Amino acid sequence: MGVLLLGVMLVGCGVGRGDEADGSGGAAAAVMFLSLPNPADDLQQAAQATYSQERQWTVPENATTVMVYRLMSDCEGYQPEPVQVAEAEAEALDQTVALILAEQQFPEFTLSGYRVTVDPDTKTATIDLRVARTSRRVLNSLSLCEQKAMLGSLKETLVNHPDWGIEAVDFTNRGNRLIL
Repeated sequence: MGVLLLGVMLVGCGVGRGDEADGSGGAAAAVMFLSLPNPADDLQQAAQATYSQERQWTVPENATTVMVYRLMSDCEGYQPEPVQVAEAEAEALDQTVALILAEQQFPEFTLSGYRVTVDPDTKTATIDLRVARTSRRVLNSLSLCEQKAMLGSLKETLVNHPDWGIEAVDFTNRGNRLIL
């Protein structure tokens, strides 16, 4: 998305002169449209690069690679990105969830914590999100794109990691099932 600049150039500003090439005898105006890059696009790309660099700089000693699925800028699909987390399976799952939640910065929305449990019989992970009592927004007030960025990213990441064997992800808020 860019900024549109409208420029007006006046040609033949002489009033009442009959020698203009277009034969109009007056002033003719030419309109030019220039598309300039949007500075916000550069900031968004820099922020995404910073997130990626931060993940690469804090590599645990015994690390394994996990594909984290991040929402694309058009809010339509997810793009996998490799990150390094602890090698132990339980720690890797928890660190991956923590990483995804830490990236979610929504205005006036604050999480105070979360819990992750996995039922091996049903192959279902339950992520219990704890919205801070001081948060001005609740989970239901998040836009569809914000919900996809946080909850969709968590679900895609957990379901698509073959070592964890998770087939479904449920979300709760302080133990109450989320219906968004």
